[in-house]
Amino acid sequence: MKKTILIFSLFCFAWTTDAQVILDLQQCREMALENSKQIAIAQKQLEKAESETKAYHAGYFPRLSATGLGFYNQEKYSYKLKGGYLPTYVPDENGTLQPNVAIDPSTGHPIIGTDGKPVFKEYAFLPDIGIKVGMRGVYTVGVQLQQPVYMGGKVRTAHEMSKVGEAMATANIRLSRSDVFAETDKAYWQLLGVEEQVKAAEAYRQAVGELLKNVENTAKVGMATGNDVLKVRVRYNEADLMVQKARNGLVLSQMNLCRLIGLSLQTNISIRDSLSETVMPGILAQPAAITQRPDYHLLQEETVLKEKEVSLTRSDFLPQVGVTAGYGYGGGLELNGSREAKASFNALAFVQIPLFYWGEGRNKYKAARMEHEMSRLNLEKSAQLMELEVAAARFGIQDAQTRIKMAKNALLQAEENLRISNNQYKVGMESLTNLLEAQAQWQEAQTQWVEAKAALKMSETQYLKAIGRLAE
Repeated sequence: MKKTILIFSLFCFAWTTDAQVILDLQQCREMALENSKQIAIAQKQLEKAESETKAYHAGYFPRLSATGLGFYNQEKYSYKLKGGYLPTYVPDENGTLQPNVAIDPSTGHPIIGTDGKPVFKEYAFLPDIGIKVGMRGVYTVGVQLQQPVYMGGKVRTAHEMSKVGEAMATANIRLSRSDVFAETDKAYWQLLGVEEQVKAAEAYRQAVGELLKNVENTAKVGMATGNDVLKVRVRYNEADLMVQKARNGLVLSQMNLCRLIGLSLQTNISIRDSLSETVMPGILAQPAAITQRPDYHLLQEETVLKEKEVSLTRSDFLPQVGVTAGYGYGGGLELNGSREAKASFNALAFVQIPLFYWGEGRNKYKAARMEHEMSRLNLEKSAQLMELEVAAARFGIQDAQTRIKMAKNALLQAEENLRISNNQYKVGMESLTNLLEAQAQWQEAQTQWVEAKAALKMSETQYLKAIGRLAE
């Protein structure tokens, strides 16, 4: 909420032509996070992963659904069950039904007819039965409960994969934050560097301008030639162009930072910080293990995900067991002019055992294993590159510190050389050309000094990003 209020206030200031927005590095980072579409996408990916985890977790529980069916058929169907003579049966002394066959008194055996079958004493006559079926408005409604018992580990593996996806989305947010911070820091320190470059260019132009006035005055009294005035004027024009370029660069740097933090490009920004010549205290003493980098976590979780995909592929070719139970109510079927509706309970159990798929399961499983192996090898390769990146970033800070010392010494020497040249020129012991050269060397040393300080701050950012501590 505080960030939103800050953004709103800064926008309000930005719409006024004379308003100046004063910011520090932390504020710029927070505003860049609020404005970053990359962060917004990463956050949506995390929300998606969380929803998928909850969805796959629901696979452990039974599914309850309501069912309904309605059917109408205009035609009525008539069928006939053919009747005839049926043999009879009588109970014996134990109550068991026995065929009521005719017994030959002389032999005591059943009488056999010409068809080779026993002859019964009595036959029952069954007339033909007519059946009329109507289906004008057959319906059934009910509820059904489905529960997977064993699906080859598919439900468990899918849930575990969704958790891995959630961890990857979290690591991706950290990676996106790190990228946003790195880009914002670069723009921030560049802006500070350009501001100091403008001051150095203006100081150089002022020094050359004062020299031009002195030379013009001495030329009026005949103590300097027109060629001397021309030399200084050329240098002054060069210094004026240098100031113009520096100021244009300042405007562009401000616009670039405004673009990143979500302000109007015409906003006038003022930075609270200043470029320091010393490194951040304790930065090189921080743990430099690559395992804390978000991109390493991403690759690590990707390897775990590929391993889960192997189990998921195998589950497609393992036995599957499930049960279904339901309770329904149906009616509307007309039988010989009468209708009846009833409620009933039903249950179903199924078992599916894959037997022979022409090697499909074996080959899919092998392909999934190769995917996992490639992911593992890619993690090892990337880990080595990350270690090189950390080492290079550490050396970058050391090189920047050395550059600071060299630039500072060069600036001190240039300042001393300019002081001596000025003093000697005033007493006629130094040529105008040498003085102009001393001024140019001083300006170049100033530029190198500012660039060295800006490079030191950016090397700190790169090192923190390399060890995975920038997004914290």
